[in-house]
Amino acid sequence: MAVKLEDRIEDFARRAREQTAAQAVTTTPALEALRQRGREAFATTALPGAKTESWKYSRVGPLLEEGLLDRPREDAEAPGVQAMAGFEGPRIVILDGRPQLLPDAPAGITVTRFSAATGATADLLSRELGSLASLDERPFVALNGALAEDGVLIHVGPNVQGGELELLLAQSRNALAHGAHPRVLVVLESGASLSLVERHLGLAEVFTNAVIEVRIGAAARLAHMRLQLDAGAARSLTALDVAVARDGSYDLQQALVGSVFRRNEIRIRCTQPGAEVTVGGATLTRDRYHLDIQMCLEHEAPHCRSNQVFRALAGERSKTVLNGRIHIHPGAQKTVAELSSRNLLLSHDAEIDAKPELEIYADDVKCAHGATIGRLDEKSLFYLRSRGVKEADARMMLSFAFLAGVVAAFPVDAVRDAVRPALEAAFTAPSGLGT
Repeated sequence: MAVKLEDRIEDFARRAREQTAAQAVTTTPALEALRQRGREAFATTALPGAKTESWKYSRVGPLLEEGLLDRPREDAEAPGVQAMAGFEGPRIVILDGRPQLLPDAPAGITVTRFSAATGATADLLSRELGSLASLDERPFVALNGALAEDGVLIHVGPNVQGGELELLLAQSRNALAHGAHPRVLVVLESGASLSLVERHLGLAEVFTNAVIEVRIGAAARLAHMRLQLDAGAARSLTALDVAVARDGSYDLQQALVGSVFRRNEIRIRCTQPGAEVTVGGATLTRDRYHLDIQMCLEHEAPHCRSNQVFRALAGERSKTVLNGRIHIHPGAQKTVAELSSRNLLLSHDAEIDAKPELEIYADDVKCAHGATIGRLDEKSLFYLRSRGVKEADARMMLSFAFLAGVVAAFPVDAVRDAVRPALEAAFTAPSGLGT
């Protein structure tokens, strides 16, 4: 007899509460406060079920399977990771949720484990850790806090030009089914800048439940490039919470493919006047893979701007979800906000669910959103085939022309050059994706 989803949810929640209560790992005051808040919130927040609106198009079942609450092996083997040609920035490695490799950071930048923070760095961690990633109705964010073994702080000092840095969230080579709960805090002080490349690696049946908090100070600038180009049996749930202060700038560019389960929850707040946000997303799902993007942009102050552009391809029996919400708060006058979502179905059985939303409580704003879902243009396909291009090649050419504008927006040449072949590999070999 099949087990009901409600029973699986109840069993998962019970086992998670038992594990959080029994966890005994190295701690610091900031880490212990995070874990305590996580335990308390998880105990009182229900896991999403079939009637949870924000999970309407994502079945939580793949996250509840046996073994996905287990801790990773102690003898984890780091996978061989090929560096991106032309990218020379330092690399941070978080393996199975545990910080493994921290680089020697340039002057003005601090990269440290939460458990190793001392002095002013420990004070910063106590102030900022958990201050952005709200626990309200977010049980998996609470679970991350409760089970985080350690984390990484990236701090860029005032007016420091931080250059390029890579953050690698990876599964071990010998990974068995387990859960990993990476935690990252990024703080840019006023006038600072940084280009951060965030790469996710792993094909095994591992539940990676990551939380990343980003605070961008006045006139600071962060270029954030997110690459999730591995698929397979991975279960990936990532919460990204960002706050942008006066005249700050945040540029998030993403290249994503689906997996057995992949969901990104992104919340960006323009907290002071003059904040600017740019978001781009080029996505591809194949086979029966799943990709869900829950995007919420909060304009809390006047004279802020945001622009979001998403392009999605879905083939076979895969599913892509984009819920893009723009919330204009009372008093946020002179806001300019736009969201564009264009999507192509590559097969009759693929599914794309696009839901742009505007919620406006100010009367002097310029806001627009739009979503389209269509198929490859048959006339263009015929044109290419009539000139000797094979049908498969013609479909790939037209599909990647559709994504080209978003891919071109990646601000670092080496990253942009790495994205193109990775997406092409995902397009031509949907059952064996890699980076």
